[in-house]
Order: sequence, then structure tokens, then C-alpha cells
Amino acid sequence: MKAVNPSQALDTFRTAADAVAAVLASNTDWGASGRRDGQYAVDLDADQACLDVLYRSGYRVLSEESGVTAPDGADGDAPIVVVDPLDGSTNASHGIPWFATALCLVDDDGPAVAMVANHASGAVYTATRGGGAFLDGERCRPNATTDLSAALVGVSGLPTHHYGWAQFRAMGASAPDICNVAGGVTDAFVDMNDQHGVWDYLASVLIAEEAGCVAAEVFDRDLCVLDHTARRGPVVATTPELLEAILAARRA
Repeated sequence: MKAVNPSQALDTFRTAADAVAAVLASNTDWGASGRRDGQYAVDLDADQACLDVLYRSGYRVLSEESGVTAPDGADGDAPIVVVDPLDGSTNASHGIPWFATALCLVDDDGPAVAMVANHASGAVYTATRGGGAFLDGERCRPNATTDLSAALVGVSGLPTHHYGWAQFRAMGASAPDICNVAGGVTDAFVDMNDQHGVWDYLASVLIAEEAGCVAAEVFDRDLCVLDHTARRGPVVATTPELLEAILAARRA
């Protein structure tokens, strides 16, 4: 793939997130799209807003809403951006203030540049491979929790049993959920259903890892998979000890 300019990529991501924010600000249709279960009309509008911006920069795109696409005449060697235009669209449609746009540029070496823009809170997490992770321009500072019994854990889906944590939270949008781990709000995140598409987690996993957290897949599969049909079970924690404890509980 062509070389990546992280600064330019982040500028493009910011423009894409702003375009989605404009869609949300003017949206009056929070109903279903009629195309597939769980998809809202606003998801399609947000997707088109992202595509318009990303195409202008020549990127290929893997989007939750439109699959793998590219602008006319795109170079087959162009980097690909994995995007969830509106992660937490059900939250947004019900007025629950927890939804975001997540973007991650992938090159030959894997995830390279990421942004998660929380449209409800205004928080913007960014990361570049080898360059650290930041929340609104300030370096992310995750917790150092090692003991599961002391951990506050974000979850997607319902736990089948008590994992031994202090408390858990199910917020309904995995990208900002995982960013909470990077930002020291929670101590870990675990998917209970192994049904996450790569757009749900890739940007925030890079952010978490660049913040110093650790991540794994429940069944040790590669998390960076550029296949619209693939599903994974991401687990993220502030420390290796906590990650191992959660994986053991999740696999039990």
C-alpha cells in the first residue's frame, strides 16, 4: 500500500466526523432504513457523509453500512479506512447520549491511524501507531488495575455468569466503550457474543493499545480482519493480568 501521512489522515477523519455531526444535527428521520435489521435511515446518511470525505482523499473504505468500496479511479494500492459512521445508532435514535464515529486507517503493517469522535460528549480520541493515544489533545492515561474483583468493566451483550468483577456497564456502543478503557474511565471491555464487525472495535483497539492497554480476541483470532462478513470477540484491559483474568472468565 501507499505510504500513510498520519497528520493528513487525522485531518480527513476530523472532517468526516464533522460531516456526520452535521447529518445528526439536521436529521428528522430516526426510523429504520428498511434494508436490514438494526439499520436506521440515519446510518445511511452518515455513511454517505463519511464516504464523500474519504473518497476525496483517495481512500478505499470498509464500512459497516456499505461494505468494501472505493472512489472511481481509485488506486488499488491505496490504504483502506475501516469506518463505523454511527456506532450506537440505536442510542442516538432513542436520545441516549452515547454514540460516535469511528475510523481506522489500515496499511500493510496493520492499523496505523485512528479516531473515535463521541458526538454526544464531544470527546475525540486519536492515535497513531507508535505515536501514542490522546483524548482532546491530552495523552491518555489508563488505570493500572490488575485485580478483576476491583475492576469496572464495560460489556457488549449479556454475561452468562458473574465474572468476579466489581461492577459492569453496558453502554451500547463499543467504540466509545473501549475508549473508556484507554481514558481511565473503566478498566476493561469484553464482548459477550463474538459478533463484532471490525468497524466496531478496530479504531478504539489501536487507541487503547497506544495508550498502554492490552487487547486480545476471545478465541485468539486476528482482530485486524478486512472482511465485511467476519465477526470477532474483542477483549481490552488496562493490564496483562486483568486481561488474562477476563479471558479466563469469558472462556469458562
